[in-house]
Amino acid sequence: MGGEVYTVTVCVLIQRGDTWLLVVRAPTVGYAPNKIGMIGGHVEVINPAADILEMTARREVAEEVGLDLSEARLTYLESEFFVTDGGEQQITVTFTALAPPGAEPFVNAPDELTEVGWWTLSDLETDMRCPSWLPPLIRRAALTS
Repeated sequence: MGGEVYTVTVCVLIQRGDTWLLVVRAPTVGYAPNKIGMIGGHVEVINPAADILEMTARREVAEEVGLDLSEARLTYLESEFFVTDGGEQQITVTFTALAPPGAEPFVNAPDELTEVGWWTLSDLETDMRCPSWLPPLIRRAALTS
């Protein structure tokens, strides 16, 4: 299997009590438009560095919802390989973190997101915008917190 190209993305599930910080993706994005999703994005290696996945997680959270996770402990949850609807091979690494005290997230990337909010598992299970894979992931994340 030499020569295969994979996109690597990092996502973060941020917890506050029994709620999880999630986003609603903009209608113009290529993947899962108008769906509830996690905060995250592609790994961009500008300079080789240790902790590139954690750096990506913190950068994406700041870029998308304006939160500073520099002091937050990131906990590895899982990784997954899948092929997108467009045929792109992707590896996604997901971390969890506790919300920083006084966290007030906002839509900091309006070209990518239309909404930022705190959802409970029961909220997600009744929201038509929620993809089927998200509630089981939240359940797994809750077990590690």
